[in-house]
Amino acid sequence: MRTVLHVGPSQSRGGMGAVIQLLVANPPDGWTAEELTSHSDGGGIEVLKAWWRVRKALKLRLESGGIDIVHVHTATRWSWRRKVGLVKIAQRFNIPVVLSIHSGDFDRHCKERGPEVHRICSSVHAVVLTPQWQEKLSPWLGDCSVIPNPVPDVSLSSNRERNIFLLMGRSNPMKGQDIAIEATRILRAKGHDVTLHLAGVEFSEPGIVGHGWVTGEAKEHLMSTCGTLLSPSTWEGLSMSVIESMARGMPVLTSPASEGVFEKSGMVVELNALAFSEAMLTVMEEKTWQRLADAGPIEAEPYRLANVIPRWGEVYEEVIQ
Repeated sequence: MRTVLHVGPSQSRGGMGAVIQLLVANPPDGWTAEELTSHSDGGGIEVLKAWWRVRKALKLRLESGGIDIVHVHTATRWSWRRKVGLVKIAQRFNIPVVLSIHSGDFDRHCKERGPEVHRICSSVHAVVLTPQWQEKLSPWLGDCSVIPNPVPDVSLSSNRERNIFLLMGRSNPMKGQDIAIEATRILRAKGHDVTLHLAGVEFSEPGIVGHGWVTGEAKEHLMSTCGTLLSPSTWEGLSMSVIESMARGMPVLTSPASEGVFEKSGMVVELNALAFSEAMLTVMEEKTWQRLADAGPIEAEPYRLANVIPRWGEVYEEVIQ
C-alpha cells in the first residue's frame, strides 16, 4: 500500500477542510491516507502557532519514511505563502507533491504573484476544481489536472418547504450574507411569507435566523428541510454547499461565481439583492421548484464521492511514475 499525506486546514471550518476530511477518509484503492493540519480557527497567534507546528511535524513525518506523495491544499494570500514553504520541505525530501488549488479568486492571486505561482506549479502536479478554472489559470499553471470537490453520501428529502431558504457559509463578506438578508427583507416587505436560515453567522430578526456555525444533526436538519439554497458569493472555487444541495434535490440560486457548475439544478442570478429576491419568488412556484429539484441529483453525479476518488488514484499513480 502506498501512502498520501494531506497537508492543509483539515480541522478548520469551511469547504477546504471538509474536502480534506473526505479525501483522508476515502483514499483511492491501493492507498492509505494521513493528514497534517496547517491552520487553526483561532486568531493570528493561533494561526502562526499552527504554521510552526505543521512545519516541524512535516519534517518529522517525512524523516520517518513511508510517504509516497505529499498532497498540499492551498488558497491564496497567506495560505499560499505558508503552503509554498511546505512544498519546499517535501521537495527537500524528494517526495512528489500534488498541489490542490481551492480558492475562487486564484486568478487575481496569479496576476499579483504570477512568476512565483508559475515557478512553484512547474515543480509540482497542480490540480484545479473545474475546466473553467483550468482554462482561466493555464497562463500561470501550464498543464494541470481537473478534479472536482467530492459530494459525501447524502440522502434525498421530500420534506422541504419552498418558502424557506438557506445560506451555508462562514462569516465573510464574500459569501454574500448581506445580499441574502436584503433580498429576504424585500420579499417580506411585499407580504411574502419567506424565511432565511443563515448557517455560519449569528443574526436574528423576523424571518431571518442566524445559527452560527453548524455541524452534525443541526446541519443535517437544515440541509434536509429548507427549500432552496442561496449562494450569492463574490467568488467560489467550487462551492461544497452548492453541489451537496444538488445531490440532495435542493434547488440552488447562485451568483455568477458558480456558473458552469450546473445547467438545470438552479439559476444563476445577478449579484444584487433585488435580482435574488425576484429569483427567490420564481423558485417558490411549485412547478419551477420541482423541475430544479429533480435535476439536482442527476447533475451531481460527477461530483459524487465514488466518482471523484478514482480520479485521485489516477493522478497519484501518474505522479509517482
